[in-house]
Amino acid sequence: MRRFTFFLTLATCAGLLFAQDGSIPSAASPEESATLPQLLPPPPQSFSTPSAIKADALLPYKQGRDLDALGRRSEAVVKYQEAIVICDKEIALDSTRMDSYTVKCWALFRLERYRQVVDVGLLSLKIKFDARVVEVMGESFYYLADDLNTIKYLQRYIDNVGEFGDRVPSAYFYMAESYLRQKRYDHADIAYSFAVYREANIARWWFRYASVVETLGENKRAYDLYVKALKLSPGLKEASDGMARVKAKL
Repeated sequence: MRRFTFFLTLATCAGLLFAQDGSIPSAASPEESATLPQLLPPPPQSFSTPSAIKADALLPYKQGRDLDALGRRSEAVVKYQEAIVICDKEIALDSTRMDSYTVKCWALFRLERYRQVVDVGLLSLKIKFDARVVEVMGESFYYLADDLNTIKYLQRYIDNVGEFGDRVPSAYFYMAESYLRQKRYDHADIAYSFAVYREANIARWWFRYASVVETLGENKRAYDLYVKALKLSPGLKEASDGMARVKAKL
């Protein structure tokens, strides 16, 4: 009995020592460990739980996005504005909360207030780097016709999240569109190819990709790409017209 008690005490002490020096790994998976520092910053003292803050801001934003998808734009606008008000209150209580800046940027983007997205994003990045903010800034720069910053910020986003980040396909698409506006067709070709490789179900992306390849004079490859666009959207007249053009040249 004494020996059992001794070993139990020894095991308990060892567990405490390991816990203090951090040698016991946490329960989070490697993927979770890699993303938690960015997605869940330390909670401010002013709030009870960080999840409540994030949910409050995200709820009206997501409702607005769903309403937009249904074509109920005026109702969606109200929800985006509601999300912004919530984010402003959160930021007033804790100016370092990156989730609040992020949701605010998303809502501003949906309201097509692109300059404000950039302004809020730049302010937040002075506090802490956040790839989500960088990405929405990149898309905003595209609509502001600032192709250099579009490419710069979207490339920075990809460099930080890797090839499998949520917005990587869109990032490549907007980069391709910016290259196209600059008439850098070879670069656009590559960027479009990455976009459709990661997201293969958007007919317009295939059409835009085919258009660049046609501009490069590669009619056979352009024809195949137009075919893929039409398989996804048989009524896409721009794609059918493009396919007819390159077919006549083959």
